[in-house]
Amino acid sequence: MKRRISIAVVTLVTLACCAPAAQAAPSVEGSWPASVTGTGAVLWAEVNPQGSAASYRFEYTPESTFLAQGFSGASTVPPGSEIGISASTSTKIISQPVGGLQNGTTYRFRIVVTSGGVPTAGPTRSFTTSEPPAAFALADGRAWEMVSPVEKNGGEIQGFEGNFGGGVLQAAAGGGAITYTSSFSFLASPQGSPGASQYVSRRGTDAWGTENITPPGLSGTYPETPASGVPYQIFSPDLAAALMNNGRRCRNEATKQCPVENPPLAGSGAPAGYRNYYRRNNAASSFEAILTSSDLADLALGPEDFELELAGETPDLAHVVLSTCAALTPDAVEVPGIEGECDPEAANLYEKTGGVLKLINLEPLATTGTPGAALAAQSGAISSDGSRVYWTAGGELFVRNGNATESVAGPGGGTPEFQTASVDGSIAYYIQSGHLFRYELGVGSTDLTPGGQALGVLGASDDGGWLYYATSAGLFLWHSGTSSSIVSSVDPSTYAPPAGTGTARVSADGRHLVFVSSALAPTGYDNRDANTGLAVAEVYLYTAPSSGSGGGTISCVSCRPSGERPATGIPGFRADSSIPGASFNGPGFNQPHSYKPRVLSADSRRVFFESYDALVAHDTNKTRDVYQWEAQGSGSCTRLTGCVSLISSGQAQNGASFVDASSDGGDAFFLTDGSLVPSDPGSVDVYDARVGGGFPLPPTPIPCFGDACQPLPAEPEDPTPGTLRSSRPNPPAVQRKPIKCKKGQIKRKGKCKKRKVHKRHGKHRGKR
Repeated sequence: MKRRISIAVVTLVTLACCAPAAQAAPSVEGSWPASVTGTGAVLWAEVNPQGSAASYRFEYTPESTFLAQGFSGASTVPPGSEIGISASTSTKIISQPVGGLQNGTTYRFRIVVTSGGVPTAGPTRSFTTSEPPAAFALADGRAWEMVSPVEKNGGEIQGFEGNFGGGVLQAAAGGGAITYTSSFSFLASPQGSPGASQYVSRRGTDAWGTENITPPGLSGTYPETPASGVPYQIFSPDLAAALMNNGRRCRNEATKQCPVENPPLAGSGAPAGYRNYYRRNNAASSFEAILTSSDLADLALGPEDFELELAGETPDLAHVVLSTCAALTPDAVEVPGIEGECDPEAANLYEKTGGVLKLINLEPLATTGTPGAALAAQSGAISSDGSRVYWTAGGELFVRNGNATESVAGPGGGTPEFQTASVDGSIAYYIQSGHLFRYELGVGSTDLTPGGQALGVLGASDDGGWLYYATSAGLFLWHSGTSSSIVSSVDPSTYAPPAGTGTARVSADGRHLVFVSSALAPTGYDNRDANTGLAVAEVYLYTAPSSGSGGGTISCVSCRPSGERPATGIPGFRADSSIPGASFNGPGFNQPHSYKPRVLSADSRRVFFESYDALVAHDTNKTRDVYQWEAQGSGSCTRLTGCVSLISSGQAQNGASFVDASSDGGDAFFLTDGSLVPSDPGSVDVYDARVGGGFPLPPTPIPCFGDACQPLPAEPEDPTPGTLRSSRPNPPAVQRKPIKCKKGQIKRKGKCKKRKVHKRHGKHRGKR
């Protein structure tokens, strides 16, 4: 009996230990289209059978059908059967060609892998077949217009930070105007210009007109050294006003103490020798000094010891915040330095508006300033009306609200890092010790990330009610007390310090965000480079639901419309796409400014970006070009998922780079060395791809050869020939009666004469 029990027990144990393990389902590790034409494509996938034999098929159907019924009734390849995959634990790369497709049609497809009679469907992907070949044309009825002048003194136009680390490139919000810099002086009176001149071009009825707005200056006052910047700092949105510095104090770098040698500009009210800034009225071509003699009346320092920097400004440039260690008001504190100067590390902040200069860095209830202050950030730290200014000192964050100051965050738990604020300054966001806080004026701070790990802020709506931020877990939207996840990761360029200078853009209402990410397939598009297999950076547009919580849609605006993987065609070179952030204008007395080019239109239905990937067939230069994405129903776009089109030519040898756009996106400015209009002889120029644009071509001159090419002589100054002299007038013409001769007479010389008869005429007729 014991023996039987023992055997039974052994049998049960054997069955329990040796039961076959559950079969793992095959996994689809990737799928993508390639070789997409007008009527066909090749569908690829990466499949791991997970150790078992399997089979597969691809299913595909037009997008319109998919939206109505999914893959029900979809076509398959191979038709009516499946292809086997041998048992393996390694990834298999498989492909199938598809033919008989319709031109210009979007299809959805997926791979279905069957193992043990159980099907496993891969993710849904898409591709779009090409349209029949047609002549190239810009979308939306755009046309190229050459903005910068043909005659540039043999020079060209430089891009962002292309002139000694600086350079202002900015378009008018309403379109039809743009400002830019060049290291070449051209147009009228270029003598005495600094290393980089500033130009403003405005659109006329038949061409663009350009003005050099840089005043003359002594050589060396704007040093031509790396990262020294250019005279102009920033312009108002309508380009009606601009801020410019008056040059450095010591042209000779060996000299430590000397005044500014550039004389004050006429009519500006600037005191001689002092570091200063001018506000230029571009309509009147006049300059106004930010600091006047009355502002410096009680200054203890002489011009040879006085230094000044631009800290920030309101968009309309009506309020300017300046930084200097000097005491310019009675409540400011000046800390002595060396050699007669004040301590540059003990700076004060002043706001100048309407002729009034006031100290900013006053702590709560203090009557004298706290030296060592700085503006909290280049962007967003000053309210649009200048009434609220966020600033830092001694590891604390403050806000100056009118004539009072509030403490935003103290030194406990690390140094607060200001991120952004609402347009009116009533709400601000800052990061302290890895936690993201929301500050409300008069209320206090709230921790939005109790778990910490906050990396940075991408931007906020104008009212501060919508906030986009990044943590180590990915990208999030905060709205009405709730945070929602958007994607698993974003590129650091989107929230790069200093605060507000990153590449991301947020719409005024907060429901739309443009950002860059190299995360793998956040929208289903396989963004691995076709040559290297590495994920490349793409530009995305996120649209939040009106409630602001959960859901939302992400569109990859820089992904290939065909659905194919990105590639430059240059081995080892990545096909990244990008958008520009805020550019710098050099260190020292030239500060990084807060302006970001408009890559997102005001209605959030157009996005401008750069890409090294050839997104359309006409892009063949294998380098960077400028593109536009627009939503269905905008411009000429009818595609459900939006349309991608070239803004630059896609043919220029050195490609093109985006500069700026008007608020509605009707003007899209870019730099290129390609000659896109007949009048362009070459070099790098500013162009506008303008909706409804284009100027009539001038008449073609008639060709000439040899002496015919000589110019016509000038008209004589006196149209009356000098050989003529006055005389009696000719007598009047006399009308005579016609003369009739008698028979046998002929008329000769007005008289009748007897006809002569030659007797031998008839005799000799016909004889020789």
